[in-house]
Amino acid sequence: MKKYILLLILLPLFINCSKLSELTSRESKEKKTGTTVIASDITPGEYTYGVVAGALEWKDPGFSPFSNRNRKDKELYALLKSQGVKPKNVSLLIDNEATVDAMKSAVLAALDKAPEGSTFIFYYAGHGVKDDDSKIYFASYDITTGNYKKTGFDVSWLGDAIRNKFKGKLVWLLADCCYSGALLDEAEKINSAGKNVIVLTSAASCNISTANWTFTQSIIDCLSGLPFADRNNDGTISINETGTELGDAMKYRERQMCGYKLFGIDETAPLAKTIGSVTAGSGDFAPGTYYMAPKGGDMAAVRILSADKNKIECEFYDYSDKSTVTFTKNELQPIYFVNYSNGDKVKVSWEGKWYDAEVKKSQNDFYYIKYAGYEDFWNEWVAYDRIKTGKERSAQVEQNGVWYPAEVLEEKGGKYFIRYTNYSYVWDEWVGKERIKF
Repeated sequence: MKKYILLLILLPLFINCSKLSELTSRESKEKKTGTTVIASDITPGEYTYGVVAGALEWKDPGFSPFSNRNRKDKELYALLKSQGVKPKNVSLLIDNEATVDAMKSAVLAALDKAPEGSTFIFYYAGHGVKDDDSKIYFASYDITTGNYKKTGFDVSWLGDAIRNKFKGKLVWLLADCCYSGALLDEAEKINSAGKNVIVLTSAASCNISTANWTFTQSIIDCLSGLPFADRNNDGTISINETGTELGDAMKYRERQMCGYKLFGIDETAPLAKTIGSVTAGSGDFAPGTYYMAPKGGDMAAVRILSADKNKIECEFYDYSDKSTVTFTKNELQPIYFVNYSNGDKVKVSWEGKWYDAEVKKSQNDFYYIKYAGYEDFWNEWVAYDRIKTGKERSAQVEQNGVWYPAEVLEEKGGKYFIRYTNYSYVWDEWVGKERIKF
């Protein structure tokens, strides 16, 4: 496993990723700092100050650019403005505007202006990088490979600035990039200084992130009142329902663990009123659930929008665009995650090769693993699609009259969960005895 800096993908001080309690927590956390638990008024609005920064291209050619098609950082900023955030109070820095000096200056200016009782929001989308000392930076437009300390946006600097200068009561930390979960640690430090914090990130501090806008789209959806996010159907999307919506979107669409935690915030605090409604349903093909569906000769995750007899209306998400396709029930495959136990000795795929590893912790179908013979720098959260036990059974599986080589990943109730040899996990499925032979 070659040790080099992993760059990222859409949307930061280093946290120990083994702190399981800091990931996707559903509990509000009230420190003994004199802070009051906030049960309302958490939505960004007139008294919100901060920075929205997005970099999809960089001065250094070593940083791969992203398409600016229907970019979501600008859309998020426009949505915040429509909901009462004043442009003069929140800076928008895009691409070559998002230099390290410009980002720091904008943060300091917003913190200086923000009065008592105000809200501070910081959002970043782009690349996230980790240096050899496990320190994490957001990739400002002028970041230089090998010189992150001087040219990158140091997340610990952001935490220090907020802790020392912010006079308001509520901080929002949002990031859509590799290693974005490092903001969780900064949030805890900010809370210890007497501020309430909401932190939402696309990845854990030790993980790279997807190239798609799935995370930011989910933030936009919740702020806009997407009815699917209203899990208890009470007409309001709470901050905890927002965390759940984000977690499901990243899990099923990206096979990625996101970061979510509240400090001094009541998890029932309302974020947005629900716009519209969802057709009632439960069990198989219930609206809002995720399945795998055919797409361009492959399979991809879809979300069920509605189900009418045998016609299932589904939504794909492709980079930054939603599209709707109708399928029959037989064309859809349930999404399943194989289970492992703490202490299991496994093999984990990394950069196309398999490495010995051990499962240290588990949460929500993700497994925190340590690679055998490698320092903790390489520890990460992975889903079953990157794990093998070495005990998988070889088999032949029939599909559409053709027999394909496969491996059995799990057996249960007389059925077999299999992966076709040399095919992606998107084709994994449960088969009965009539379709398998050993």
